[in-house]
Amino acid sequence: MDLNKSFIEFFNKNKNVKLYGEVIDKYFNNSPKCRYCNNFIYYYDSTFKISHGELITKGKSFNNKKTLDKDYYLSICESCLIIKFPEYNKKNKARVFNQMNYITEYAFDIPSNVSKEWVKNKYVISECNLIKKWGFEIGAIKWLEYKKKQSMSNTFEYKNEKYGWDREKFDEFNKSRSVTIENLIKKHGEEEGLLIWDKYCEKQRYSTSLNYFIDKHGLDNGTLIYDNFCKKRLSGIGYSMVSKNLFDILSERFKEYSLFYAENEWFSYDCVNKKYYLIDFYIKELNIGIEFNGDIWHANPIKYSANDKPISFQNDYTAEYIWEKDKIKNEYLKTKLNKLIIIWESDFYKDGIDNTIDKILKIING
Repeated sequence: MDLNKSFIEFFNKNKNVKLYGEVIDKYFNNSPKCRYCNNFIYYYDSTFKISHGELITKGKSFNNKKTLDKDYYLSICESCLIIKFPEYNKKNKARVFNQMNYITEYAFDIPSNVSKEWVKNKYVISECNLIKKWGFEIGAIKWLEYKKKQSMSNTFEYKNEKYGWDREKFDEFNKSRSVTIENLIKKHGEEEGLLIWDKYCEKQRYSTSLNYFIDKHGLDNGTLIYDNFCKKRLSGIGYSMVSKNLFDILSERFKEYSLFYAENEWFSYDCVNKKYYLIDFYIKELNIGIEFNGDIWHANPIKYSANDKPISFQNDYTAEYIWEKDKIKNEYLKTKLNKLIIIWESDFYKDGIDNTIDKILKIING
């Protein structure tokens, strides 16, 4: 087999996995094999070309790679891929690996968590991604436009006008989107639906654990977010329920607006510091946030000195450390909000709920 144009023409007319293997063995020593059948990684378009007198592979081969957190190479032959995914035959084979999907994951042996993170960073519409693509000023505007469009398209009014849905149809649609055991069985069948439900429940349990927050946000930031998460879930203990009562009354005053608080907190992602910041009470259309600062959780300067450690189960958190964290958070939020209102727990008890609400309303309307 001499390396010339005639050889390429001959191969393309007579190509098959055996001939392909002979060429690979002769010119590509120790090339990787299919990780399942241990045969050559051969596809319908696998061939060769000569470039600058050197034989190189063309089409799909062991040289195909996807660069994510590292390089992942095609490690499954087409025969094994079809056995695993018969639907591969119905897809556009020339483009199937152009996108990140379950077949691409399998063929290149890419861990699911890696591919999901890659897709998220590359394609998901987020404030951070838009700023990366368009710059801070334009990206921030596009993010606000996107949020406005999404909020409108999920309303009953939008569905009614565009699709003619009535309220019953709208409620049915929202119910069908929720993760329930009934919806999963309806979609996947009883056996698979129950398995998916068990996995979902386990994931939900894990997603409320300290380890989850640390894995997702890092030790320092994850612990702070977890602390705040626990604080919001406390029932009847400390100031958390007091703040919820305050916000319940405020929600009646602003019921014509989209409100986020309690279990439905609003948050913003700081791309620079790579941190999520939660807001206790957020009025979307006015872009106004309200923080209820507990004297202990936020180390009220009136009550604590810089070296005091107000949180009993966080012995390494001094008041000064908490103040600095809050300062960074508040300075960031002021760049995102029209107004940021901070209510201290001690002021709330001193002024009472009615005076506190009057104070908030004056700031909002001022």
